[in-house]
Amino acid sequence: MPTIRIPEESQHSDMVRKIDAMIRELSKAPAMTPSTRALGLRPSLLMINHQELAYVMATRKLMNQQKRMIALAVAAVAAAPYELVAHTRGLQREYAMSDSEIVEVVATIAHVSSINLFEQAIAAFNDGAPMRAGDPSLPILVEVRQRLGNVPRYFLYMAADAQFAKIVLDREIATIHEGEVSRLNKELVAFATSVMNGGRLSMTHRAETLRQLGMTNEQLFEATTVVSVFGKNSAFSTALQLEPMPAA
Repeated sequence: MPTIRIPEESQHSDMVRKIDAMIRELSKAPAMTPSTRALGLRPSLLMINHQELAYVMATRKLMNQQKRMIALAVAAVAAAPYELVAHTRGLQREYAMSDSEIVEVVATIAHVSSINLFEQAIAAFNDGAPMRAGDPSLPILVEVRQRLGNVPRYFLYMAADAQFAKIVLDREIATIHEGEVSRLNKELVAFATSVMNGGRLSMTHRAETLRQLGMTNEQLFEATTVVSVFGKNSAFSTALQLEPMPAA
């Protein structure tokens, strides 16, 4: 339940309704959304929000669908239900993404978040016990290199428990390398997830992988701006406890 009383569409001024009409040209929303109704209490903020989304979501170096996937990753990490529902529906409605494809994207977010948590311990112990890097000649690290083409730095630390590292490796292959959603798009989701979680080793690893897959530094920068904007939106909707609109 929202923490404030949010005006109905009919209670807003003509200016707010005009801005909403522009927003809905982009969002395809069937009615004024709870977010717009809340921001309409401060029309200047609503206009800035519209200008921001119109710019950030426009196809420049990244496709709009890729940005929607990034937005879903941001919402998942931020535990923002309003944004989660909005972006899941957007991917299904505008890009006909199937349920299994949505599961792939969400599984990617969960997989990378798990790695990011491990990275926080790596950073805290700074190569001291219990987090010390293993020798690259260890059998599990040889297998990582054979299957991934390189050894992401966090695997050097996971190698202290070869069975655990093997599980994470198998999960990486099943989640990122296989499935219907393209490897590039899932690596982009992994990058966005790592930015949200502050996983520095993953950020640099995913960025380098994306470059190898053909993505430019300009595209990586653009992806980071999308993370920033939707991180702000997730904080706004969650703080006000906005409720997702009913399914059309």
